[in-house]
Amino acid sequence: MYAWLTGAIIVASLLVGAWCFVAAGRDAFLDRPHLTGLAVVAGLVLIQTVVAAVRLAGGEKPEEFVTFLGYLATAVLTVPAGVSVAFMEKTRYGSIIAGASAVIVAVLALRLWQLWTPLQ
Repeated sequence: MYAWLTGAIIVASLLVGAWCFVAAGRDAFLDRPHLTGLAVVAGLVLIQTVVAAVRLAGGEKPEEFVTFLGYLATAVLTVPAGVSVAFMEKTRYGSIIAGASAVIVAVLALRLWQLWTPLQ
């Protein structure tokens, strides 16, 4: 895990989440730029997953390995699931759901960083 990548995920997901909440405040559903932002967040999480997989294959492991894998899997699935549910509710509440999924990714990224303490 890299601090710059974790930071990028946290900043991007919080910005996109806030942007989705602004759309909800305007009583609007997500536009194409919102979906692009959510795709960027999902892409950053996939990059983080590949980095984690490479480092795990290289022999590094976090102390709480199973918990780390659970958080990693949840982080990968959160934005796609949130967008899928948001499209079931094409109102302002769909924007809230998508925004919440982005904020959740920020929390998961922070938690993954905290768990990544390779054993010596």
